[in-house]
Amino acid sequence: MRRRNALTAALSTAALAGALSLAAPQGALAAGGHRSGSDVTVVAEHLGNPRGLSVAPDGGLYLAEAGSGGSVCVPGGEAGSTCVGLTGSFDKVGRNGSVRRIVTGLISASGPGGVGAEGAVSVSRGRDGSFFGLFGLNTHEVPPKGAIPNNLRNAALRELGRLVQVDRHGRMRTLSNVGDQDWTWTSTRVHLAPHDFPDANPNAVLASEGHLYVADAGANVLTEVKRGGKAVVRDFFPVPKGSPSDAVPTCVSRGPDGALYVGELLGGNPAPGHARIWRIAAGHRPTVWATGLTTVQGCGFGPDGAFYATEFQTAGLNPTPSGNPAGDVVRIDRNGHRTRLGVGKLFFPSGLAVGRDGAVYVSNCSIAPVSGMGPGLCSTGGQVVRITSDDCGDTARSVPLSRDQQAARRG
Repeated sequence: MRRRNALTAALSTAALAGALSLAAPQGALAAGGHRSGSDVTVVAEHLGNPRGLSVAPDGGLYLAEAGSGGSVCVPGGEAGSTCVGLTGSFDKVGRNGSVRRIVTGLISASGPGGVGAEGAVSVSRGRDGSFFGLFGLNTHEVPPKGAIPNNLRNAALRELGRLVQVDRHGRMRTLSNVGDQDWTWTSTRVHLAPHDFPDANPNAVLASEGHLYVADAGANVLTEVKRGGKAVVRDFFPVPKGSPSDAVPTCVSRGPDGALYVGELLGGNPAPGHARIWRIAAGHRPTVWATGLTTVQGCGFGPDGAFYATEFQTAGLNPTPSGNPAGDVVRIDRNGHRTRLGVGKLFFPSGLAVGRDGAVYVSNCSIAPVSGMGPGLCSTGGQVVRITSDDCGDTARSVPLSRDQQAARRG
């Protein structure tokens, strides 16, 4: 299943929110884990579809904002029409909550109202004050000449599916058209997902130990981007035979053991409890490391060695009257014990980053435009929130840190 199809289902659920309780659904803890007495504090708000997060050297956050669409709307798309604009950006969120938009005027496409926009989706800290940015989709999604103004079409062709680097002066340069290369890979392997391929929708970038990795939610692969921009597919994520959807990998992180960990949105089924976390050790095939999660969108490790994952919708992505926009963050400690940190406090969370002090940062209301989604649900637009809990950072000194975590601590 294409990630944007999954998000459309979620938006159908969101439309019912006015008639629903926004508390966590009954049975949300069925996947395991007790509720934690955590504090959720809004760091920044009035953001347009905030997605990926990465800790900056000074303790602030890099952020990808997919934007709020635009005023040029054309027929088509899963919402009936697609509205395009240049409202996306790559940002720096300061420790005091200030938001500095480093690169602006980036492509953004959404349904009417700016909900669920596609555009800039992920960031990952680089060296010397730089960071890497990622755009979703691929240029095969761009409409033909004449359908939208040339400046918007050219921006879409220039940015969709691209991996970029932003230097410390705010200059952006393209490194790879990874989305197009993944699309080509799937076009020769349609048998892997006959109802969806060819497809590509890059969703997360990780810069780690001199390598660049991209989790592609449309192609269902983990790709490594080599020098010169060549995208090499490392792993394809299968689902059990007869599954109604495919895996939809959405995030990638390096663990303290040196292995890569990849989270899924669906894992073969949009119902609760089907998302998995894969572990990929050098020289080995991927193995399932954790199960029983739901709609994972962001993931990462804390300085204590615990794994964290955002759940976009704890009730699953089925757009039924029993649906619920409530999301969560699940913490899995070294012994496999699970704690839920955001019950009743998070809605459509996406990106995740863990600070040097163990605080967890999440892009909340991640499908909301700057103007919000209406009274009672994400009314102040997208947010970045900070989660603190007694469970976070409790064993920080007893776990060896990966090279990435050591670098983050050095600042």
